[in-house]
Amino acid sequence: MNPLPFSPSVLDVFLLASCLLCFGVYRHLRVPPHLQHIPKVPLLPLLFSYFSGEVEEQRVKRLVLPFARRMQTDVVLVYCLGDWMVQVLEAKLGKQLLENPNVWKQRQSQDMLLWRLIGNDNVFMSNGEMAKRHLRVVRTAIQQTMPVGMFADLARTVISLVGDGGRVRWDDYANRYTLDAFGRGVVGYDFEALTKPLGSFVQRYQEVMAAIASPAYVVLPVLERWLPRWRVQRMIDSFVDDMCKIMVEKRQNPGNDVLTNMFKEPDMTEVEYRDNCIVMFVAGHDTTAGAISSVVYFLARYPQIQAKVREEVLAVLGDEDPRVDHFLRTPYLNAVLRESMRHNTPSNATLPRICDTPVQIGPYTIPPNTPMVLNMCAAHHNQTVWSSPDVFDPQRFLDDAEKESTPSSWVTFGIGPRKCLARNFSMYEQRVLVSMLLREYRWTLPDDSVHRDYLKNGFQAFALSLPEDLYIDFTRLTTGELKGGSPDAL
Repeated sequence: MNPLPFSPSVLDVFLLASCLLCFGVYRHLRVPPHLQHIPKVPLLPLLFSYFSGEVEEQRVKRLVLPFARRMQTDVVLVYCLGDWMVQVLEAKLGKQLLENPNVWKQRQSQDMLLWRLIGNDNVFMSNGEMAKRHLRVVRTAIQQTMPVGMFADLARTVISLVGDGGRVRWDDYANRYTLDAFGRGVVGYDFEALTKPLGSFVQRYQEVMAAIASPAYVVLPVLERWLPRWRVQRMIDSFVDDMCKIMVEKRQNPGNDVLTNMFKEPDMTEVEYRDNCIVMFVAGHDTTAGAISSVVYFLARYPQIQAKVREEVLAVLGDEDPRVDHFLRTPYLNAVLRESMRHNTPSNATLPRICDTPVQIGPYTIPPNTPMVLNMCAAHHNQTVWSSPDVFDPQRFLDDAEKESTPSSWVTFGIGPRKCLARNFSMYEQRVLVSMLLREYRWTLPDDSVHRDYLKNGFQAFALSLPEDLYIDFTRLTTGELKGGSPDAL
């Protein structure tokens, strides 16, 4: 053999490896030529935002919407989750995208560990005949289960924990309440998260999601192939295994819950049952927990609104247990919940869609196989649609001048045939807890709260809005307040 003309040093190898890595990163970050006609949100500020751990909601308000206003467009190109995606920032254009029968949900790569957790064979991710079956099965199962009485029981447990009042970490209570609501209402399993918080299922889940949400791996999911995180994979697999054990137990002990009703469908596979169970956990638990944290925050920050909605709740519910028909007569409470979910949208964007053929969205032709999403946070803060979108104003859902435009522009649960199937479950879960809290307490934001200026969400891989370290001061209502007196006058 002829010897090599040179003997590579460690430095040479390091430089070569660095060059190859940089080239690989460049290939992943460059804008494909066929998408360069779409206004592109500048890459470097986006990367800085991702690596700094800025949450999606703040990134949208600080970077995406100002860029779109400068460019006078509601369709932009954004680097997100390891790919360049078209983001639609307005509800009518979102409707045009999401109601297009030729547009399909993109099957996600297992590179990103989030998809290893929730899978692809579920009601959120599936397409075609599988999607029709999942939609029918899950819709029927949820419609047969509206456990308002169970929500009230859990709300009483929350009230017993708050007791006579004091400072409470409310985002923790919201997480535990929604986990127990999901457990008992969806899978027929009591997680006992409210009564046994230490070492609870929700704590394990939060640890899994925090591990998944490493900024570097969210920006470049291909790193999961280059630098696999075996420990995180084991955490995910252990969590999924425990969820499967709950499913086995539910088959042996059926009850009045969503999972029992799903098991009546003979054509679904075990993988489909598993993926649906886990995706309902992620979507149903996290989004509602974030919504409950948000509405309690806004009522704490705006005491006049809190007093007004309490007056309505006391007039309609009195001291009765909440029923479905009660909330047909609480328009202001409903408006407060809708405005809260507009202002801090629980899930900021839809799952990506693609199409085999070109798609026209507004003035832009989107090439085939391009990921497309409706950015719901941007749609809810779009100044061309909403007056003073950064102001918390429930009245916008009640005033005649805005009534006609707000329903079609409010897209918290999505648009079209794939909108959230559990939206009523979530709304009643929120209505019951908030109304029962209003009958027991008034609450305020501590002067030293990190949320004093605005509501701050924690970093999430799934573009969710989950307030973090949200402490609230609760005070028991006096007899005078319960009879309609003003706390300032007492």
